[in-house]
Amino acid sequence: MIYPNKHIRIKDSIIYKMLSILEVQSDSYMNIHELYSKTKNKFNNADEFILSLDVLYALDMIEVDFKTETIKYAKRN
Repeated sequence: MIYPNKHIRIKDSIIYKMLSILEVQSDSYMNIHELYSKTKNKFNNADEFILSLDVLYALDMIEVDFKTETIKYAKRN
């Protein structure tokens, strides 16, 4: 489910679906619920959305503020 293989198509993989999260980039913090409502048509369920956020966080592509439930896209040089 995370990466494509002979049983999982590219469009069904989490690596492909997390691109929809990166397309909604914002310069300021964005509420996780707001982000989900903007991208929920790309995911089969909320579990895939959370897994995509986990992968992006592990890759240091987003910063998460767990107290305010917001994310910020990491700046790249």
